[in-house]
Amino acid sequence: MAEVKKVKSGEKVGPGKYVCVDCGFEFEINDTEQDLRKCPKCACEMYQCFPITHIRPDIKTPEDAKNPPKR
Repeated sequence: MAEVKKVKSGEKVGPGKYVCVDCGFEFEINDTEQDLRKCPKCACEMYQCFPITHIRPDIKTPEDAKNPPKR
């Protein structure tokens, strides 16, 4: 299994799920470039990063993601 990447608040990050290393608070970022903020629960600055690495080519809109086309 690949090692989980860790990122610090203030860094520019891409889409993915971010989990606070101290309290476990998790959230998702959908923007391609966004500044990572301190954890809103405990003010920790370090997160485990689970980037979105696969996007189906037939999913083009948020509506497609909710109702994916049949393969």
